[in-house]
Amino acid sequence: MILVTGATGYIGSHIVKKLKEFGYNHVCGIDTKVHNDCIKYLTHLTLGDIISYSSGKKYLAIIHCAGYISVEESMKNPSKYYTNNLMGTLNLLNLDCYNFIFASTAGAFDPISPYAKSKIAAEDCIKERAKNHTIFRFFNVAGSNGEFGQIGPSTHLIRIAAEAAAGKRDSVTIYGNDYDTPDGTCIRDYIHVDDLAEAVVRSVENPSNKNYECLGSGTGYSVLEVLNTMRATTQQYYEYNYGSRRIGDPDKLVVDDLSKYLTIKQDLITMCESAYEWERRESIR
Repeated sequence: MILVTGATGYIGSHIVKKLKEFGYNHVCGIDTKVHNDCIKYLTHLTLGDIISYSSGKKYLAIIHCAGYISVEESMKNPSKYYTNNLMGTLNLLNLDCYNFIFASTAGAFDPISPYAKSKIAAEDCIKERAKNHTIFRFFNVAGSNGEFGQIGPSTHLIRIAAEAAAGKRDSVTIYGNDYDTPDGTCIRDYIHVDDLAEAVVRSVENPSNKNYECLGSGTGYSVLEVLNTMRATTQQYYEYNYGSRRIGDPDKLVVDDLSKYLTIKQDLITMCESAYEWERRESIR
């Protein structure tokens, strides 16, 4: 049996479906509410939080995707992030499992925000207490498998750009244009959510037990490059403007050592296309 936390969220739902595709038929989930309707791929879904969750079951793997993820919010409310992201992980480590798989962040390489620091603290606890572990540092995850997508407030650039292309917002704000990069905007590494989900599933029976595994594409794109790719791919024009820098944003984050579990099948264009199609479809539901 496998347990997925944050099972109906954006990444969790893609992982749940991918587990089914790989032949894992006994998958339980926990989430605070149903975000994406992936229940048909689950044996059971528990509605609740990870801080109080308990179970007497033995798991082949716990895939821990639940957590707060906003850098900006964590700067304003750090205790919320440490409580959920760290204490929730500590509680899950009390469960019996062969491989504890953790969704960490590329922000851990340059931990400016409480969000990133809470993930590093959780990583340390996992390495100390888990029988076996696989820690994935996710870079910027984007796109859709066509069935599931990002729900709730938009915090990631490709989704924000997709919303603008789909007519859900009038413009996009670029936070800072004076970074130490060729065009002055931040450079990030983006990975399609389906490629990421497949890498996670490949690790279920093959724990890494390394400090971390990086899930990105190995290619960096600036904010301007992403916005212009979305425009060109969708043939939808939208405006962008410049705002002040956000606290906690480093100049550049790009993978330099891709995970052994990862096979890149999709590029920035397919990320933009699928994100746009998801937002366009959601807007007419």
